[in-house]
Amino acid sequence: MKLAVLFSLLLVNLCFAQTDEALNNKGVELINKELYKAALSIFNDLVKRNPQSTLYRSNRATVLFNLKDYKQALSDYLLLIKEIPDENENYFQAGNVYEQLDSLDKAVYYYGKAISIDKENHLYFFKRGTIYLKQSQYKIAISDFTKSIELNSDHNNSYHNRGIAYYKTGLKEKACEDWCEALLKGNTISASHLEKNCEKYPSPCLLSK
Repeated sequence: MKLAVLFSLLLVNLCFAQTDEALNNKGVELINKELYKAALSIFNDLVKRNPQSTLYRSNRATVLFNLKDYKQALSDYLLLIKEIPDENENYFQAGNVYEQLDSLDKAVYYYGKAISIDKENHLYFFKRGTIYLKQSQYKIAISDFTKSIELNSDHNNSYHNRGIAYYKTGLKEKACEDWCEALLKGNTISASHLEKNCEKYPSPCLLSK
């Protein structure tokens, strides 16, 4: 009799596991379609039933961020950091949330934590550099943008933002070179910076390429 009960419970748990996996897949599909409110309902249910699951919580945090519910997203990311302290992406996402909340010092801290775990992700350096740029810490920003470019030489936003930082420090020629490079790599916003601040635009930086 006891064996029969245990077997029945095992079957129930297995069914729930399969159902949860299917629901998660459905939620991810909704995220990919940018149907975030519908996805949130699914992940709220999954997290409620499986509070220990970092996967479901991570997916919910993604949904909350896209719904601009930053405080709730941050709550999930901080729990994830506590559960998985060596996962760099959770620190990075927490940094993104703090940036949206205009807590720039905390954003720098969490981007830095992500970098300390993974020094090969150019976006980590780019995002931290962007915060330094907002804080008028131009030399440190240049260092981060340069590292981002070393890791991904096609990242036009890093060239563009480094150009701004160069310009702010009085290095106008370097700024124009970076904006030219950014424009060539697809950053159309750089064109207005070139027209406004670089007398030689579009020559020689474009015509010599």
